[in-house]
Amino acid sequence: MAIIEDMPDEIAGNVWNVQVHGPGLDGCWIVQGPFYGNVPDEDEIVPSCIVEDRDAALTVAAELAAETAVIYADPDPS
Repeated sequence: MAIIEDMPDEIAGNVWNVQVHGPGLDGCWIVQGPFYGNVPDEDEIVPSCIVEDRDAALTVAAELAAETAVIYADPDPS
């Protein structure tokens, strides 16, 4: 499992991945996945989990990701 802190515009179709997006306007982070390949458009995001901070989001993402999954995470803005 790898954590990549540079969210690509499109993810290869043969990559299992979990995505971490945030922070939102309310400061929360969204965890999505696991997905095989690219995810729905930005306006179709359906969270698997919403948490209060990035560390918690990465913990949830690690639990959702299989050993071979990649975690794509927005960087910490601070």
